[in-house]
This record gives sequence, structure tokens and C-alpha cells, in this order.
Amino acid sequence: MHNTDAHWRDSALTPKFFIIDARVCLPILLVLLHIRTWTVCVAIAVLIFFILLGRWRISVIAFFRLLRTFVTGNRKIRLKRRL
Repeated sequence: MHNTDAHWRDSALTPKFFIIDARVCLPILLVLLHIRTWTVCVAIAVLIFFILLGRWRISVIAFFRLLRTFVTGNRKIRLKRRL
């Protein structure tokens, strides 16, 4: 059945599985297929990471850009070329 409340701009929204980001489903699937302590810890860490990003309203791409700026600094070095 066609949803008349949906708009094409909604396609850019982050997919959610209830209140959890849908990208967390991959580590959860890994836990279900390979039940070990380290996979449960990785899945919980990824879940907490995405919950924090959602709470701060930051996308994953924006977070990695902030991380890159933090690691490298915000000054860009320009090299002079000789002709």
C-alpha cells in the first residue's frame, strides 16, 4: 500500500530500527552468527557509539571529519612548486 505521508526528502534520513540506528544491525548479526565475548563487546561499543552520535545529532561522516581535524589540526600546509 502506498504511504501518502512520505516525501522524497525522507530518503536522506538515517534508517532506524525502533530507536536504534539501523547500521548497528551488522554487529548484532555478527554476534548472532559468532557468539563470543569479544563480538558482544564490539556490538555494544558500536551501539553506544551510534547512540552518542544520534544524541549529538552528528552523522558518521561528520564525526570522521571532526576526528581528522582533531588529529591533523585545522591548518593546511601549502608546498611551493618550482617551475
